[in-house]
Amino acid sequence: MKQLSARALAWGVPVLILLALTLAAPRAQAGNDPLPMGTRPAAPAQPPADAVRAVQALLELAGDRQAVFDPASAAPLLDYILAGPGDGQELPALEGASGAMISQTMDAPLARILEYAYNPAVPTYLTHPSVIRVSGWEPGSDILTHPGLWTALDGLDRPVVLHGREFEEITPDLFSGGYYRYHLDRALVLMRHKGRAVLLSIARQDGLSGVGKKGVVLDDGNWQYFYSGIHGLTKGGMGWMDTYMYDSWSVAAYVESADGTSTTNTVFKWLRAGWAKMNVVRPKHILAGCRRFADAFNAVIGSDRLPPAAELAAKARELHALPEGELDRRVREYVQAFTQTFADHPELNGGDFGKLMRGNAYAGTLDRAERVGVLLLEYLKSRLGALSLAGS
Repeated sequence: MKQLSARALAWGVPVLILLALTLAAPRAQAGNDPLPMGTRPAAPAQPPADAVRAVQALLELAGDRQAVFDPASAAPLLDYILAGPGDGQELPALEGASGAMISQTMDAPLARILEYAYNPAVPTYLTHPSVIRVSGWEPGSDILTHPGLWTALDGLDRPVVLHGREFEEITPDLFSGGYYRYHLDRALVLMRHKGRAVLLSIARQDGLSGVGKKGVVLDDGNWQYFYSGIHGLTKGGMGWMDTYMYDSWSVAAYVESADGTSTTNTVFKWLRAGWAKMNVVRPKHILAGCRRFADAFNAVIGSDRLPPAAELAAKARELHALPEGELDRRVREYVQAFTQTFADHPELNGGDFGKLMRGNAYAGTLDRAERVGVLLLEYLKSRLGALSLAGS
């Protein structure tokens, strides 16, 4: 397994764009050289039409518990992946949304991915720290009562289909500084195709996102971000803009190798976002966002220092159960280290941001879930051997 390095790929989103993020992604970080993506044949300009149609048909599962999953409907997509999909391709527009797809090979069996990234006891932001700030499954989601998808791989003779709803708040965009909160309807399908274990993670945004807020990417390689809670965008003279994520759809297909040692993760993503109902997202922005997402995901899952999932789950329970006073004490210690570390950052030493960097003001902007989240992420960093600003 590869150790975590100090790198995260840039999203490549221009100043006027919102964060082009793989929301649903599967759940799919750091260094100066790209992680191995595997050898791919020359890619066509777009994936085959039948594979794209199969992806779009799968989107109907998200948010519709009455929809019936037909394994044959996914066959064109999975056959395309087995044949060696292209990487970094544009997709036909979907309801006015731009689209793109990427594919990577992860040096991990599907069971490991499921136990960390699709385990409700392990917060998603721990496996996606460069793109998700806080997240959670909402009551009534099937995954909350399922014994664990990784436990269903043995004897998987028919598809397992789970439905649920999540909320996510993302990290700031590298260029505009905007960050957003939204809800997702998600369907998970665990199945076999031609003897291979497969997970399909299907998501669609439910309703308009919250208005964009001003943030700063401080150290993307070490997952350090500043969140102001103030409406607008940080850069480019756009502090006045009310920006939103209008629609997003994604299908992530995880196909395990024949020997069970690696998994191909192929993500199809569409996003419509901007202001005044105008979509300013382009496929290249989605591609850059997907790579930032995938890079971090691969680095966390692939690290040989990653603690057991049970340990991360136990730490999450411990922090959630802390009395308010003890939680406040630990967060104040984190904020003190945070403000000392970034006291000279040019975007934080004046104006409204500068006010939040004085004393313990920044801690006062964080709600309980955000306080737990920052402490849990700092704990993960310490276990991975990265720089942490909080105690254990």
